[in-house]
Amino acid sequence: MAPRSKKDNEIIKQKRREQIIRHALESFAKHGYHRTSISEIAKAAGISKGLMYNYFDSKEDLLIGVLEFVMPQAVDTIFNSIAKKAETLTPRELMAFGIERFFEVMKDQADLWKLSMSLAMQVSDMPKIHQTFVQMFDMTFRQIEQLLKATGMPDASLKARLITAQLDGIALHYFVMGENYDLEAVKKAFIQELIS
Repeated sequence: MAPRSKKDNEIIKQKRREQIIRHALESFAKHGYHRTSISEIAKAAGISKGLMYNYFDSKEDLLIGVLEFVMPQAVDTIFNSIAKKAETLTPRELMAFGIERFFEVMKDQADLWKLSMSLAMQVSDMPKIHQTFVQMFDMTFRQIEQLLKATGMPDASLKARLITAQLDGIALHYFVMGENYDLEAVKKAFIQELIS
């Protein structure tokens, strides 16, 4: 058996890093960032605690890795699908489609949303994490603002901030209340109000 090439080693390392990130996301979402230990994540990922430090310098560094890996994917999933529909839908239809995608991604990536919501109010004492959240929130806000400008909506910037706040509130209520929250009815009412 021939020794692995440098490229093979990099691929293996990247796959292992992603495996750790996925287990960390699941653990952080389920137990909370502060109550999850590196040892628990290492065990879930099937590696030693010492090996974890070959991939991440600290638990905070791992959290940054999780956010930087997963959050852009969630945002891109929503806005890439909007971009693909841009030429076939009116701006208002595009806005409704984007909100539909938001709800789909929120449900499909529940661990990410739960983690984000649990961390959002705790990041002030973690400057790197805080900066990551600021960048993600700003990217989402800018995308919504562009959609609103395309509809000709006055005060698109202010309206985009209100919409992002409403979406965050809906997500919070949904994850707290679970099956007792009629997400479908809220989604329909939200879209109707937005595009009317």
